[in-house]
Formats: sequence, C-alpha cells, structure tokens
Amino acid sequence: MTLRNILLAGTALGAAAFLAVPAQAGSKDCCGDVDALKQQINDLQQKVDDLAINYGNQIKDLQSRKSDVIVSMKNGAPTFSTADGAYTMTISGRFHLDVGTYSGLSDAERTGFGLGADAGQGNATFRRLILGVKGKFAKDWGYDLFFNFADSGGNPSGSIYEAALHYKGIKNVDIVWGAIQPILTLDDTVSSNDITFMERANANNLMTGIGASDGRMAFGITGHGDNFYAGAYYTMDSKGSNQDYTTQNVVGRVAVAFHPDEASVVHLGASGTYNFDTKNSSYRFRERPEMRIDGGSFRSIDTGTITNVDNIAAYGPELAFAYGPVRAQAEYYMFDVNRDGANPDYNFNSWYVSASWVITGEDYVYDMKKARFKGVKPADPFTMGGGAGAWEVAARYSEADLNDNGILGGDQNIWTFGLNWYPNNNVRFMLDYNTVEVKVPGASADFDQVGLRTQFKF
Repeated sequence: MTLRNILLAGTALGAAAFLAVPAQAGSKDCCGDVDALKQQINDLQQKVDDLAINYGNQIKDLQSRKSDVIVSMKNGAPTFSTADGAYTMTISGRFHLDVGTYSGLSDAERTGFGLGADAGQGNATFRRLILGVKGKFAKDWGYDLFFNFADSGGNPSGSIYEAALHYKGIKNVDIVWGAIQPILTLDDTVSSNDITFMERANANNLMTGIGASDGRMAFGITGHGDNFYAGAYYTMDSKGSNQDYTTQNVVGRVAVAFHPDEASVVHLGASGTYNFDTKNSSYRFRERPEMRIDGGSFRSIDTGTITNVDNIAAYGPELAFAYGPVRAQAEYYMFDVNRDGANPDYNFNSWYVSASWVITGEDYVYDMKKARFKGVKPADPFTMGGGAGAWEVAARYSEADLNDNGILGGDQNIWTFGLNWYPNNNVRFMLDYNTVEVKVPGASADFDQVGLRTQFKF
C-alpha cells in the first residue's frame, strides 16, 4: 500500500466515524462520544505518521542500495550487476583445440600447394583462444571487449578480437560501432561455439572476407520484429596497427522466419556486400579446404591478386528449415568483380547444402534477434552412470568455383561428415571427416582430412 493510499484510508475512516455519531447537540453523552472519537482519530493519525516514516526509510534504503553489486554464475560465466540492473559485466571465454591430419597428397601436390613434406601430419593448434568482457552501462548502452590469444588465422596472439560500443535505447534496435564482426550470411551469424562443423563452408568465408570478417572497423544498425530481421553496416579493414583503413564496403542482410507449428521454423534470407574501394585497387579470392589443422596456412584454391578492380558485388540467398531435432540449410553466393576500363570482369560462385540431426532428441532453437540458430543444449547432461549428454550427426556438401575468363583459381568440392557430442552446456567434442577434390584446368588433387576439436566455453 502506498503512502498516499494510507493517508486517504485514514482520513476516510475518521470522517466515517465522525458522521456516524448520533446528532444529540447539547447532550453530555454526545460530548463524551465526540471526545472519544477525536482520541481515536488522533491515535489513527499517529499510526499513519509512523507508517509514513517507515515507508520513507524503506525508499531511502532501496535508493542507497541500487548500486549494490549482485554476482551470478550462469553456465559458468561470472556476471556482475547493480541492483537496479543499469550496469552489468559478464566475463566470457572459449578455447577450441584442434588436432588432425590429412592424407592422399603426393609430394608434387604438396609442393604445388606450398606445403612442407610433413605438413598436416598429426598437427595440433588452438583455433580460438578468446577471453573478454561484455555488458551494459547507463541502462541503454552496451560494450564488448574480447582478445584472441590463438595464433591460427594469421592474427598475432593477444590481438583485439572485438572492441565495440552499442546503443540499445530504441526497442529491438542495436546501433553498434568499433571493431566488430558484422552480421552477414546465415552460417557466419551463428557463434563459433555453436556451428555444426569445425569450419564454416567456403561460401560463407569467401562472402564475409570481402567486408564482414572478424574485427572490422565498422558502424552498423540492426533491428528485428516477431518474424523479421534487417541489418546494414558500413565497414573498412580489420583492425591492426599496420592498416590504413582505405577499404570501404556496404554490408547488409535481411531475413524472415515462419513457424508452421510449434516444433518447426522456416528461414528465408539474403546477404549482400558491395565493395566500392579496394585497397590498391586489387583483391584476392582464396580459401582453405574447410579445416585448419595446419594453423590455416593451406590455401587450396586461389585466384591470385586481381588488379584494376573498380568494385565487387557479392550477394545470394539463405534457406533453412528445422523440425524439432532435424535441420537442413543451404546458401548460394555470387561474386562479381568489376574492373576498370577495358579489363575483363570476373564472376565466381560458391554454395553449400547441409543437414543435421540431434539423435538424442533436443530441438534446434531459432533466435529471431539475429535470424540464426542457437547451439544444442543437452537435456540430460553426461554423468558417470547417468545422462548421455546430446549427440548430433551432420553432413555437408560445398562447392567453390574460382575459375573464370582466364583466372584459374580452382574448383573445390568437399564432402564433410560430422559427429558432435555435448556432455554439458560448456563442453563439446567435434569429429569431422572431409573428402576434398580440387580441380584446376590441367590438374587436380584428391585428399582426405580428419579433425577433432575439444571445445570449452563459459
């Protein structure tokens, strides 16, 4: 009951009691009754005053404690927040330890790919080793600050992975700037902790490599409704002390989702990038065989440096369907390289289709905020003599064609078969087998890869 209601109730009670006194003017008994009622009203007023003082003290106490720190530990991630929720900070991290090998390459093929005689034989590498904090401040503002301590991928250990500010004062809208990874393509939007295979398909990497890879200096706006998502970014080069940030891109993605019933979702989307200022008017498309057990140095398809580039337009559709523990998805992207003057233009393409099944029955969960699928969470975590965790099987076929009009970058086809085990929400083991065929006019190579990932996140 509020203080105002208490005062009103006290006043009404006193008035009612006073009016209920029989009108006996001049009577001695009447005067005594009036005096008694006055005393009761005075007593009631004292109680109201006491309640008001107590209520006011409680308000002051709550105001003084709104900056108190509350500590929680959801899924092992320490979170610190003020009592009023205006300020939060979550410490988060992950490591992905990959081991594996590949076979079937002759010595001549190894030399052709620029590999050593024993490259990829029993290698082990930290694909990711990321630690940082994220949270919000002043209620409507957010931040991300993460560092990557892994050497894989060409970034020096301890480099900035993400450093960004967010403004979220508009409902369902996120305005972000800094060093970020823009939201582009369906599979790349999924966290590396939740992707189905150890590596994303060539189509995703070729697409994001133009203007949406990790740590891009960028400004962007995203928003979502009940069944739609849209986002747009202006991006430059990835962060780094030796970058001059001359590359300029516009990146965008839209998606809609339908739910035929409670257990299913249909996703339709499209992603696009327009690069209108390449560094030194040149660009190079190249990709790995969808596994980085050698630290990422193995580039199996490569156009070489394309010069006199005026602009690059990359675009294509996304399609996915999930029904309970079964999911299928596909993406197709085209890359138009437009060159200055009489120089010939080039057109490349890449696509994939995949299917997966959580054989222990956990459903795939769709997140409309970013138009993506979340990770698998075991319904019955593993314990000795108890639960089995969650088990998932998956298959994918991908193709990337970097041959066109005299450019012999290669045509790469890859079958990937995966088995994933989720003992609990923090740990995952991934076993992938790839069979790879690389074709360049006049030459080809066929080889196999096996990789095992140990993943821990909090």
